[in-house]
Order: sequence, then structure tokens, then C-alpha cells
Amino acid sequence: MILRILLALMFSLLVYLTYQLVWGEQGMQRQEELAKQIQYQESINGQLRQRNEALRAQVRDLRQGEDAVEEHIRTELQYIKEGEVFYRMVEK
Repeated sequence: MILRILLALMFSLLVYLTYQLVWGEQGMQRQEELAKQIQYQESINGQLRQRNEALRAQVRDLRQGEDAVEEHIRTELQYIKEGEVFYRMVEK
């Protein structure tokens, strides 16, 4: 009789621990969710690192000389030097 109670108690404990391992707060499913969130955040961080490096390169170019500043002004602000002719191509 005591053996059956002990066996039932051990089985119940095993079921409870298995449940906690798989579906509990710190279970396997939660770990998989966190791993996916980490992977997603790392991909975002990688994209932001690339963008930041491009911006740093642009800042370095702008600090190094007038050619880079002039190029930036020409492309972004459509600056035209005196004596130059500007042609705008418009597609139908």
C-alpha cells in the first residue's frame, strides 16, 4: 500500500516536472521563443551597423575635402556651377 502511494507520488512528480520543462515559464518553448527574438534583434542590429558604417564613411568623406562636399551638394541639392548647363530628362 505504501509502495503504491509512493509510486503514484513519484509518477505525479515526474509528470509535473516534465510539464514544467516543456511548457513552464522557463521551459523549452520559452527558450525557443527567446532564441527567435534574439535572432530577429541580431538581424536588425546588423542592418543598423551597416547603415551606421555607411553614415560614418559619408561623414569621413565630407570632412576630408571639398570634392566630397561638392558631390553631396550636387546630388542632394541639385547644385549647378556657374557656366554649367543642366539637362533634365523626363520620361513620359
